[in-house]
Amino acid sequence: LCQLPSQSVMEKEVNEKKKNQVQWFGLTFDEVLKTEWLVYLDTLASFIGAKPSVLGLLCTDPWLALTIFFGPCSPYQYRLGGPGRWEGARQAILTQWDRVLKPTRTRVPAGSSSSFPSLLAMLGFLLLLAAVIFGFQ
Repeated sequence: LCQLPSQSVMEKEVNEKKKNQVQWFGLTFDEVLKTEWLVYLDTLASFIGAKPSVLGLLCTDPWLALTIFFGPCSPYQYRLGGPGRWEGARQAILTQWDRVLKPTRTRVPAGSSSSFPSLLAMLGFLLLLAAVIFGFQ
């Protein structure tokens, strides 16, 4: 289990972050609520030991490492190791785009074994069109 730092250390860190927030976001009414969410998630995951090591994954599972590095940040990547480890996290990361795009594919196309019949019909139509055009000249 993780232990919290002392109160003075936490207060010092909060004050430091508030100064940095003014530089990043400016002085606004809701400046307290703004934070870099990806940095925040990575920091929390580092504290509990759940942040994946992309370099380590590059040696053991390069495809997964590249998907994590170049793909969208998803909660599954924090379930690859550490507390709350989930065996299905790897598969969930590698198939996340399938789940994103699935709702946009509502029409199921009729499966055909070959494109030859449609190609033959198109060729026949073009020949008929050419015969009609050249027949009236």
